Amino acid sequence: MNLTSVLDYVIAITGILIIIISFVWNIYEVFVHKTGRHPDGRENHSEDSAIR
Repeated sequence: MNLTSVLDYVIAITGILIIIISFVWNIYEVFVHKTGRHPDGRENHSEDSAIR
């Protein structure tokens, strides 16, 4: 790949950033966001209902 202009660098950096952001977003979805859900997909509010 021959990067000769500024636009080539912008396109390459944008592509790399999109790949990195999607990878981080998928890690967030799997390990952080879905830990608060039951296996059947319902939200886990057992702590909230015990307080009320």
